[in-house]
This record gives sequence, structure tokens and C-alpha cells, in this order.
Amino acid sequence: MAGIVVGAAAWSGAADGSPAAPHRDVQAERILHGREVFDFKSLSELLATSPVVVQAKVTGVQPGRTSGSEETGGVEQARDVTLQVTDTLKNYQGATTTLVMEEYGWDADGNGYQVENVAWSNVGDTGFYFLRKTDDGQRWRLVNTQSRALDKGGWLQSSAEPGSELAAALTGYQPDELAFQIRWMLDKKNQQVLTPLAEPTEVTGPAAESPAPDSGAEEPIPDGSTDDGSEPTPYPSSS
Repeated sequence: MAGIVVGAAAWSGAADGSPAAPHRDVQAERILHGREVFDFKSLSELLATSPVVVQAKVTGVQPGRTSGSEETGGVEQARDVTLQVTDTLKNYQGATTTLVMEEYGWDADGNGYQVENVAWSNVGDTGFYFLRKTDDGQRWRLVNTQSRALDKGGWLQSSAEPGSELAAALTGYQPDELAFQIRWMLDKKNQQVLTPLAEPTEVTGPAAESPAPDSGAEEPIPDGSTDDGSEPTPYPSSS
């Protein structure tokens, strides 16, 4: 997982079909923080550094791969988000027009969580996704938590932290305008405006397993969370 580090265990498929937890929250109840590989300040940096950029619509969400073990603190489970690609803006050469994007999901107790400002994907979401392949070579992930911009009624909402330089740079874009700007920046005549960020040297050993520093701030609750002690609830929910 190159984009963000929240744990050291490798993801694996649940070959025996057993769930990672007996129940899974139907929505994220917590927001976790992690160490980011990249910190983009502009669309130029984000676009130049992202291997693949697509416009897409979410057509399905289901439990995905598991990671960890009881011996290492419990088995967590990701969410598999099916994206229907509506426009290829940079380098996507998939054999089909759909791809599976992996996002964070449930802890060992089935509690749902999101990382930073990346709210859980929902069927019907449309927007821009800046992607890279995962370690299994089959799924995709956001390059980092700044790397999604959803269409909210004709205006784009960035997953970058509100008030950050990148969020400010994307504020006010309509989807057609951003698609045009991306194509303009990727045109060979204009590529001098692109400023890719170098990927830092991979951290190994104990430093790679250490948690992100605690800022001391109270852990935030996602918008719409019940946070009422009723979770975890069965997945999928009948309510």
C-alpha cells in the first residue's frame, strides 16, 4: 500500500470464504490518520505523480481482502469498490471498462473506519480517481488520500483536507472543466507545467511498523455516523 501506511500486515484473499469479522458496520464510525507517502500542493503535482487517472461511476461495493491475523492483533477487511470507467484521462489500459478500487473498511471487531477525508464510496458516486495498482496487481488504490474528486451536483469535492492547498486549487471546478484542464496539462505541448513528486525511499524495519504520531487531537467522527454504541451492525444492512 504505497499511498498511506496504517498497518504493516499484507492484504490477502479470504480463500476459505470466511468473513474477517462476524459483523461489519454499514458505515464508517471513525476517522483514522496515517503517514502519507505524498503531500500534493497542486493539481500539477497530483496529475504528474499519478500513474492512472479516470473518470468513473461506482456501480458496486462489497467486502474485499483481509489482512493481519489473530496473533498480530486481529484480521481487518478492506472494501472492494467497482468503478465503471466513463473516461480515461491518463494511461488506463484495462481490458474492460470496469476496475476494482480497494479502500479501507473494517477493523478486527467489524467497526467501520475511513482514513483521513476519504469517506466510504457509495453506489452512484461519480468523479475523478487518481490511481495506482495494489500489491496484488489486480486492484487499484488512490495514490493518496488527496486523490479523489467527487461530483456533488455539478461541482467537485476533493478528498484533500478542507482548507489545504490542493483542496483550494480544486475548489470551483466543474467536472467538464477539470477534464479539459487535465487533458490540456497532459498534452505534449504543455507538459512542462507538470511537476511530479519523487517517491521517497521505502521505510523498512521497526520504523515501518510504528504508528503515525499522535497529534493529541480528539478523534473525529464522520458525517452521518450514529456513534451511538449500536455498531457493529450486520453487513449488508436491512435498514
